[in-house]
Amino acid sequence: MSTIINDTENTRLKFLEDLSGYKVHHDDIDPRGYTVKLSSGETIGEVEGLLADTSANLVRYIEVEIDDDVIERHTSGRYSEEDRHALIPVGLVHLNSSSNSATLLGLTFDHLVDYPRFQKNKGYTTRYEIDTNDYLSDFHEYGTSYQRDRFSTNEYRNADTLHDDFYTSDFYTKTPR
Repeated sequence: MSTIINDTENTRLKFLEDLSGYKVHHDDIDPRGYTVKLSSGETIGEVEGLLADTSANLVRYIEVEIDDDVIERHTSGRYSEEDRHALIPVGLVHLNSSSNSATLLGLTFDHLVDYPRFQKNKGYTTRYEIDTNDYLSDFHEYGTSYQRDRFSTNEYRNADTLHDDFYTSDFYTKTPR
């Protein structure tokens, strides 16, 4: 028996630019346009967008557009032009408004090779979100706080939204160091 793969768009999460009347709170930093760096200092791209949880009124992910040179050096043709975006949970991002940069914590250059890519034209799905958390939990120090046994199932992957408990892991709640 084969498993049916449903790529249902996540109804809870929307890109901020697609939401009328939503904006970054005046006390918070809007990182769109910021340079994205690894902890090593190497630049890998730019913050293109913010993915907001409309139920909680919180940004859950930054959308990173990965630079051409990163794609060319480390993917050996694995990714197309449409695959150049990655969504990074906010708990892994340290923002620096004085340098207009966003530093990704706990990710190395090698991690980018297999990091799940997001094709914006296909919509955002719970499947992608779970795949991202599953990938990160294999090596990131915050991985033990993610309930992989609970969420990495076909039931959640095919759902049109995820339970609030999904967002209680350190990927979303830790204050970056």
